[in-house]
Amino acid sequence: MRIFVTGATGSIGTAVVQELIDAGHQVLGLARSDAGAKLLTAAGAHVKVHRGDVEDLDSLRSKLDAMNGLVDHRREETKAARDQARGEAQDRNERI
Repeated sequence: MRIFVTGATGSIGTAVVQELIDAGHQVLGLARSDAGAKLLTAAGAHVKVHRGDVEDLDSLRSKLDAMNGLVDHRREETKAARDQARGEAQDRNERI
């Protein structure tokens, strides 16, 4: 089967990718960074990389149409949540 994996570059996601490969599946892993893409590429010939972000729905839809399954293994984090966390951290640092 062709399986799309979000969170494929995280600590658990990399194990999920390897299990899928070992079971004979073809994996398309989502990578947000060049480092993540390199990590997925190193996993072997049965892994393809989709460089993008979970917030780019059009990009995800275009890839999902060709897949047989989806493993959504990402942190529940959006750009808004990351921006808020950065702002809170900056506020804490400024108080120190």
